[in-house]
Amino acid sequence: MSSVLTGCRLKFSLDGVKIGYATGVTIREQIQYEAVKVLDDIQVKEHVPVAYDVSMSADTIRLVLSDTFKSRGNFPEQGVNSSEFLSNILTNGELVADVEDTQTNQIVAHVEGVKISERNVSIASIGIVGENVSMVAKRLRNEADLLP
Repeated sequence: MSSVLTGCRLKFSLDGVKIGYATGVTIREQIQYEAVKVLDDIQVKEHVPVAYDVSMSADTIRLVLSDTFKSRGNFPEQGVNSSEFLSNILTNGELVADVEDTQTNQIVAHVEGVKISERNVSIASIGIVGENVSMVAKRLRNEADLLP
């Protein structure tokens, strides 16, 4: 078996439910640093960490009569009026996202505190209908973080 990690051997899931026909996942982890600049010195004294941020996006192919991010409760439904929509947004819970190597059963990325913040549907006269979701999250752990 090859030691090269490839997309065809990876599975993407939200709250333990495999997202079928996922075509790509991007995960971004960032530590934001602020430069310490003082009077009477042109150079930065140091960079201090001030924030940690995780975001991700997933591309999927839309299937006819299948579950959607809304029908699974991953993205708030509109409701019958704006009050119900606001309530749906405020009560929408956090998710856990995993990218798993199906050949070794090892979690490659475990993302905690996930909330879907944006949905985009791509429709063309010739082509496959796709859906992209953008997400915010609290923490990313990879296999190094998850080892005992």
